[in-house]
Amino acid sequence: MKRALLLCGILAVMLLSANCASPQPTRYETLEEKVEVTRAPQGTRPVRVALISFRDSTNQGFLVQPATAQLTSLMVRSGYFQVIEPSLVESVIKTQSDITPEKLAEVKEKFQAEYFLTGTLTNFEIRETSSGTCLLLGLLWSNQKKEYIVETGIDYRMVGLDSLPNPTIVSADSVANSRTDTSSSAGMLFSQTGSSVRVKQSSGGKLLRYALKDVVEKLIDDLAR
Repeated sequence: MKRALLLCGILAVMLLSANCASPQPTRYETLEEKVEVTRAPQGTRPVRVALISFRDSTNQGFLVQPATAQLTSLMVRSGYFQVIEPSLVESVIKTQSDITPEKLAEVKEKFQAEYFLTGTLTNFEIRETSSGTCLLLGLLWSNQKKEYIVETGIDYRMVGLDSLPNPTIVSADSVANSRTDTSSSAGMLFSQTGSSVRVKQSSGGKLLRYALKDVVEKLIDDLAR
């Protein structure tokens, strides 16, 4: 009798700790629409912008390199900007701590830059919620759904190089975006477990593109004033 009770107890713990696991690969549902920016009218003269990698204050360094690449693509695609290859600019100014009037003057002379752009990734946060149903603690069936709310914040500033040796910030602002993605799975408990989703990299990278789109739109508006 005691052995039977012990076995029942162990089985109950296993079922509860399994948390209604699913054998099927997780389905990751996300928006895949292409992020577009305002396009310059035909005949618009693009301004030449030098930029370096954004600083990270969130301990999510994996987002910094994609931020530079995505921002470059969005700016060039708009037609309002000619972006100097960031790796060339970083041969003169490697990080934000290297920014001085003398270095900015070198960037202006060496690359014919009209503006210098940089910024900081100020916020990256993921909140997770779970919902779903389990039949007999998942022994017969489970249907689980997780929702990931990802928030991103960016501060940026653009400096006009025509004002050297006293560089003037011509555009500075912050953008904040929130995005919700979901993953779901279903199946029987006693089967081979399924694959997991690397939500942080996937959602963060996609949301970053939306935030950077807002940066580009704000830059376009400020230059038009």
